[in-house]
Amino acid sequence: MKKPFKIIALGILAMLLAGTTTTANAGGKLKYTSTSTYEVESLARGPEGVNVVRLYGRAETEEAAIEDAKMKAVACALFCGFPSGANGAEAAPAIITDPNAEKTYKKFLEGFFDKNGDYTKYVKVSTVAPSKSSSKVSRTEFKVGIGLDVSYKALQDEMKKQGLVK
Repeated sequence: MKKPFKIIALGILAMLLAGTTTTANAGGKLKYTSTSTYEVESLARGPEGVNVVRLYGRAETEEAAIEDAKMKAVACALFCGFPSGANGAEAAPAIITDPNAEKTYKKFLEGFFDKNGDYTKYVKVSTVAPSKSSSKVSRTEFKVGIGLDVSYKALQDEMKKQGLVK
């Protein structure tokens, strides 16, 4: 009787651990990678290579969820690119196309995505589309959708400077 319980418990534990693979830098591994999924909508492409997107973040507080959305926006630009928007916003390709970049440049990317890392230089709350939607999805988690300005061209130039792209 105890053996099936142990098998079920181990199966549940394995599923929970598998769900944390996309969980920027969480204990020595990147929180968001090329295999992560992003709830992102392209709103516009502004001057000087700025992409205006709406992205969703999740965290224990609304402020932390906004920071999560900012980190996701930069990671999305780097690893996945932005989709085209329903309002005519053009798609933007992933900046980093090397499939091994996350391993090859792990140390740089971990520092870049630290809590106050350099990723913060390339994203801010949008002045064009600053609207924010917030909902409490559980007793301990908020989901916030917010308009963000991502300095796509500047981010691309920085990745070239760092040697991550050619």
